[in-house]
Amino acid sequence: MNFIKKHFNNIIKANNDNRLAIFVGAGISKSSENISVKIPSWEELIKDLKKDLGLTNEEDDFLKIAQLYFLEFKEFTYYEKLKSYFPNNIEPSLVHKLIFDINPQCIITTNWDTILEKTIENNAYIYDVVSSDKDLVKSTLQKKLIKMHGDFKKHNIVFKEDDYLNYQFNFPLIENYIKSILSTHTVLFIGYSYNDINLKHIMKWLQNYSKVSPPRYLICFKQNSTQEKYLANHNITALELNDTKLSLLSNDYKKYDNLDNYSQKMAAFLELLANPNCAYSTQNDDEIVDYIYDKLKLLNNLDGILLDQIRNSLTNCGFTYTDNN
Repeated sequence: MNFIKKHFNNIIKANNDNRLAIFVGAGISKSSENISVKIPSWEELIKDLKKDLGLTNEEDDFLKIAQLYFLEFKEFTYYEKLKSYFPNNIEPSLVHKLIFDINPQCIITTNWDTILEKTIENNAYIYDVVSSDKDLVKSTLQKKLIKMHGDFKKHNIVFKEDDYLNYQFNFPLIENYIKSILSTHTVLFIGYSYNDINLKHIMKWLQNYSKVSPPRYLICFKQNSTQEKYLANHNITALELNDTKLSLLSNDYKKYDNLDNYSQKMAAFLELLANPNCAYSTQNDDEIVDYIYDKLKLLNNLDGILLDQIRNSLTNCGFTYTDNN
């Protein structure tokens, strides 16, 4: 079976088993941009802070720059500055809706904006929103949206150096919850670049406490073999979805022509996860056998097999086999 399909099937299986967690980065928020609303990347945000501080281009420690801004202009101006980049009128894009259509067990984001919450409200998805330890204690729903870096509403965003250094003291319950998710769930990172500071922070967690875990995938659209080795060292597989590889999963992946190129590819990939039956269309007998065997192989440990056990193993899937001969 083609390796990209094998990884794709692993993600589908984890979701069917309620063991899929999706980490959402800043790249996903940018899919909501329009003529009047532009969402800055981390680099763009830091560049503006440096300008206000009069710092030279030699200073490139992002966390230190955010800390210096807080110390120089104090808390009120610091929060007002950051909030100005993320107005409350930003509307979700198709990409945001498709994330919830997949229906993962847990969605975790490092973003501060309210776009994912609006997606829940607009579509009546059944998720608890957790942006503080108190929220986690009160959470009663099985499925959760975890805002691991807080939000403006709770006045607890994680951005400057002190926030990262004190994270374990400010978010002890959320930190432990996320660590448990990382050790028990297949994880899909979307909207992160290779050099994303938030991704590096998460990977440091992984390095410190576990070398054996379920699969972890980072979706990217440009190949960088050196960076891929760096991710692999943290047990993260980079899934580079170029046009050729996307075409192996879908013949109709270019239909979102109203989105930018990055969001177009991301939407196509997420739709395949949300509607996996489309992705399993194949004329290859070996792939059909592999797929069915993967569903049934757990029964191999039983002394006897009932018809109902076979039916349950094949729940949520169907097969149409045509013999042209």
